[in-house]
Amino acid sequence: MLLQHLDLVLKKNEVLNLTRITEPNKAIDLHILDSLLIYPRFSETSGTFIDIGTGAGYPGIPLAIMSGRNGVLMDSVSKKITACEEFIDALGLHKRLECTNERAEAYALTHKKAFGAVVARAVAPLGILIEYASPLLSDHGALIVTKGRLSDEECSQGNKTADICGMEIVSRETIELPSDGGHREILEYRKTKVPKVDLPRPIGEAKKHPLAH
Repeated sequence: MLLQHLDLVLKKNEVLNLTRITEPNKAIDLHILDSLLIYPRFSETSGTFIDIGTGAGYPGIPLAIMSGRNGVLMDSVSKKITACEEFIDALGLHKRLECTNERAEAYALTHKKAFGAVVARAVAPLGILIEYASPLLSDHGALIVTKGRLSDEECSQGNKTADICGMEIVSRETIELPSDGGHREILEYRKTKVPKVDLPRPIGEAKKHPLAH
């Protein structure tokens, strides 16, 4: 089913720009394998999950296939969400996965503490992802993020934001993808206490006025 999803993505990519990676073997490494790098950490969480900035359904669809869990795929680009809905129907996952193109801040207003896990693949700076995740996560829920090269500054800003948002880092791992596919860092943050600010903030505030400076 993982390869079936990838085939659907590559076919849809002919009419809608979902990925720059169109060579099948590279796509297996950089979409499927890259998505499943977080599975060991993800499998230690429970409950419904949400994938922020899902794009073509990565990592959310592979994680749902492997875990059997329910989840939500979020992307602000409506065409990408329409494509993901088509993939979900074709894969028979419509009973377990749903999609939304709401912004994370707006969605959190009606889904506070609704998720045991938030996942994301390098869709925004670490601090912004932490701020988006905090109101969505249940107590002791986890944000699991994959990044390419992570600068000391971005990591420091992320950890400061985590403290403000009632979260703390519990794991940071480094992995090299096969066939020179690139360097990945996997970070996990847990929601361990009450945030020091009211969350979510209005749409756009996380980007315009980061919590940590």
